[in-house]
Amino acid sequence: MGKRRRRTAVLCAMLVGVGMTGISGCGDSAEEPSKGSGKGGTEVRRMSAALETLKGYDTVRVDGHFASIGGVDIHADRKGNCVGTVEYMGQGTAEVIHSGGERVWSRYDDATLASWRGLAEQIGPDALALHDKVAKKTRGKYVESSASEMKDDPLLSLCDLDRAFADVPDSVSKVKSLNPQTEDGKRIVGLVEQPEGDEATVYVPVTGDPVPLRIEFEVDDEPVRLDILDAGKPVRITPPPASETVPSAEATGLFPEIPEHMQGE
Repeated sequence: MGKRRRRTAVLCAMLVGVGMTGISGCGDSAEEPSKGSGKGGTEVRRMSAALETLKGYDTVRVDGHFASIGGVDIHADRKGNCVGTVEYMGQGTAEVIHSGGERVWSRYDDATLASWRGLAEQIGPDALALHDKVAKKTRGKYVESSASEMKDDPLLSLCDLDRAFADVPDSVSKVKSLNPQTEDGKRIVGLVEQPEGDEATVYVPVTGDPVPLRIEFEVDDEPVRLDILDAGKPVRITPPPASETVPSAEATGLFPEIPEHMQGE
């Protein structure tokens, strides 16, 4: 990614949750919330309450859309369980089952395997032959891994709600509201945090409790949207039968190891 501009505390927290660490401004202490009254003070209180609600969820589904790196639709709890799909840069989709923070099963569609085959072809004949051999064994099946093997996958880090929401601030200091809109028959309004520079918008119902419905922001001028869904609904995990799994040790080469001379190209 190119040069990254300053991000606010709420952006930093969500970006850490999806693995985009190292953004300048993350880790800075948040300002004290505004003590003002009137509409501005009400907006600050409503957005602060929405963030506090988000932090308190024990189960939640996050449907995230990232223009450059893909997207996720993950339903997770605080016990290490999650289920959903991960899309990698528009080049395919993986179905993911994460059980109790211990085992992970990933099943890759044909588009993903085709994109990885193309990469193997660029690397060389040995990488291509290995990929084809492993793809034949794993096609249509789940690759079973330990959670520790998958911990660095940025789009899977939302499976850990404690990590994803740990740094979400308890309050904000300066907020404006957008014009209300109707979405799926519901009246919602965007509350925009106004830092020095970029903005984060949290959408909540126009009336009633400020339940967080969606968060929007930008990364390098590209839009990011996180829909917050199914809060409080239990995560149902059904591990696949052994006949439909392949141990990760037998899947080496499915995603080709990129040689140093090709990295960063």
